[in-house]
Amino acid sequence: MKEPKHDKERLSFQMERFIFFSDGVFAICITLLIIEIKVPELSMPTDKLLWQSLSEMSLRFLGFLISFGIVGHYWSVHHRIFGYVVKYSSSLLWLNLGYLFTVVLLPFSSAFLGEYGSYSNLKIPYAVYTFNMCLTGFMNCWLWIYVSNPKRKMLTRIISPARIRLGLYRSLIIPAVFLLSFLVFLVLPVFSKFLLLLIPVMLHWGMKSLEKRAETDEIIPKITPESILKVEQPS
Repeated sequence: MKEPKHDKERLSFQMERFIFFSDGVFAICITLLIIEIKVPELSMPTDKLLWQSLSEMSLRFLGFLISFGIVGHYWSVHHRIFGYVVKYSSSLLWLNLGYLFTVVLLPFSSAFLGEYGSYSNLKIPYAVYTFNMCLTGFMNCWLWIYVSNPKRKMLTRIISPARIRLGLYRSLIIPAVFLLSFLVFLVLPVFSKFLLLLIPVMLHWGMKSLEKRAETDEIIPKITPESILKVEQPS
């Protein structure tokens, strides 16, 4: 594992920069989602015409809600992952940038789907959106695999194999549901969107048994007087 070249005493500050930069990217991305939805421009507006315009934009708002929820989910996952991390490497920097690259593509793929998703004969818009979601999920999975590897010693404490598997399953739920949804989309375009409702159900309720197993199997190092003295000794 190649270590970044900087003063070890500034490691904590560098980690804060690392996380603040990632948070900033997520904040900009989630803001761009709504910017892509334009306010209707009518020369002679009436309530009827405005309501009709809003109705025509319903798919765009639906795409916004889905993307907002998923970007928010990935931000919370990123937040949890780096709640464990105490150091980083150059490889982790580039891996995180690759992950953020897939995140910043979401406003485009969401807007692309919102613009052309109402055409049931078009497959490319939903294919692009699905590909983006899967790519983000796989990068999130790769990020977790990298930092959770006990050989790299990047975490605050030892975590159980059950906790590592839980993180993997959480990362792969969204890509799996989107792939299933896209396959159904090829046959039943309207019904396929309802399959996306499985995502919050599986993330919230489907992981309960795995979460309990992870908590039960969690390996927490015992605190001994010797370890306390070791921590308190000046470096």
